[in-house]
Amino acid sequence: MVNPLFRLIPYEEVSRAVETSGWEYEVVGKSASGRNLYHVKMGKGKVRLLIVAGIHGTEPAPVNASVVLLNLLKERYPLGYNFERLKNVEVHLIPLANPDGFQLNYELFKKKDFEPHWSHVWEEARRNANGVDLNRDWMRLSQPETRAIHRVINEVDPHLVLDLHEFYARGGCPPKWADETEGFLSTLTDTPYNWVNEAIRLVSEKVAKEIARSLPWKPKMRHFMAEAHEFPIVPNNVLGSHVPFEGSAKVLVESWGTGLGNYLLPDRVGIHLNAILTAIEFMEENPERFIEMKKEWRREETKVGREYREFRVSGRELERAKEVLSLHGIEFEEREDELIVKMPQGRSRIAILLLDREHWYNQELRKRWKGPHTLDKFFDVNVEAVR
Repeated sequence: MVNPLFRLIPYEEVSRAVETSGWEYEVVGKSASGRNLYHVKMGKGKVRLLIVAGIHGTEPAPVNASVVLLNLLKERYPLGYNFERLKNVEVHLIPLANPDGFQLNYELFKKKDFEPHWSHVWEEARRNANGVDLNRDWMRLSQPETRAIHRVINEVDPHLVLDLHEFYARGGCPPKWADETEGFLSTLTDTPYNWVNEAIRLVSEKVAKEIARSLPWKPKMRHFMAEAHEFPIVPNNVLGSHVPFEGSAKVLVESWGTGLGNYLLPDRVGIHLNAILTAIEFMEENPERFIEMKKEWRREETKVGREYREFRVSGRELERAKEVLSLHGIEFEEREDELIVKMPQGRSRIAILLLDREHWYNQELRKRWKGPHTLDKFFDVNVEAVR
């Protein structure tokens, strides 16, 4: 196998690494082109970390880091981090969320002799084989990849999600470096936006700061997609802005890498490995903080949900609506020609965002041309909110 620290690797190498790792794994679904989607479980503990890599096929370093991690977590003190194997933390890994795009990116780079260039950003490889950006599909869940991964989220119920990406530095990179164009070589974000449980926001921020201290390059901390607004409203159809509404702290980690091929790959992979190991170390040392965060989120979901009595869903595409409600973990009753969603729910916020187009958060998304992402926009159904 080509060393994933130094070279781009094809899908087959990722598949082989998972299946020969010795860790517990399952195939949770197939990509649009029929490639396996893997979920790897490492360790057993009272707090759960979910790592998602490779949502965009043109961002290889997180996937390479995932392959390295499979062996690294077998070591007693991986890379010298202060935890002796996994005791309190159960690590769940989606090593490659978009295998079709990832493989296409590899093939396109191979044709170019893996030459780094600003034009090697191939939009068709960023997306899945159906031409869909998987990181804009976390509310509708229209694609086999997002549906499979969301089932993992429901099953695992993670305390923390690491959302690993790479970004494109504008301005002719290479030959220019990212710090000559955008002024940084990696970015991190917490969840500063509105209507997120405060405990989730604080834990996300704390983990992001811990990761920032661990990285060899000083990252730029930014509010994810919130731009310069004092009142940030973030589209909830993106993984990193979606999972906090479903009870998980999250940190987005990005390295400079789209279009770079093998260039600086050890540095880029190192960023993601340091981020992962820092998160594990913090969770190993502070498990109760994550457990209490989840308890507080559940209490608040009940309180928020009591603002409604129920939602009634009717129309021609009830079967499709049922599938999306189920994928989001929302309970409902079937009555003749309608669905009844009783409130409160275990995930009250996401139910409201999916079902109440007039909710103030969805209204703000509409004002900013970023949504809303509601059931009655996806399908031919009518939704009535009963308070």
